[in-house]
Amino acid sequence: MSYEPQQPRPDYRSQGPTGRGGPDPRGQQPPQGGGYGQGPHGQQYAQGGPYTQGGPYAPSPDGYRTGSSGPRDDERTVAVLTHLAGPIAAIVSVGWLGFLGPLIVWFIYKDKSPFLRSAAAGAFNFNVTMWLVNLVGWILLFTVILAPIGILLIAVYWVMLFVCHIMAAVKASRGDVYRYPMQLPILR
Repeated sequence: MSYEPQQPRPDYRSQGPTGRGGPDPRGQQPPQGGGYGQGPHGQQYAQGGPYTQGGPYAPSPDGYRTGSSGPRDDERTVAVLTHLAGPIAAIVSVGWLGFLGPLIVWFIYKDKSPFLRSAAAGAFNFNVTMWLVNLVGWILLFTVILAPIGILLIAVYWVMLFVCHIMAAVKASRGDVYRYPMQLPILR
């Protein structure tokens, strides 16, 4: 193996922001310090540069970004859709299938992402609880004496459904887990 010296790198700092040479037309000085072979504070990088496999910037094996404390962007998006699937399905099915969307997401992601498992389980548990409130409200609606209570329960169902799911979607978009106020602990 023969050693061939590398050509010296051109000094782009003296060319200004346009790359044509000469001083910066805005009167700014180019940054001082090392060229491309040096990192911050003057340390030298290895042959492959600062982003080689296995270095300090290597991806972590669990899928989360190194140095990141929260879920990835795609996980947050799926969590937001999971929380919004409940009210959308409730509207389409007139309140009867709001738990189906979170249940599907829980089955798909329960072993892949703790954040999505928690979001889907919470949404499912809350939707099942609200489904039972809706069912009791409809049963009471068909009785003569308890019809006002049934109407009140159905109204509470729809208000709680939208308020809690919107709050949960906002928290999920920030990467936080939302704890629903009333839920039967079915899925974990």
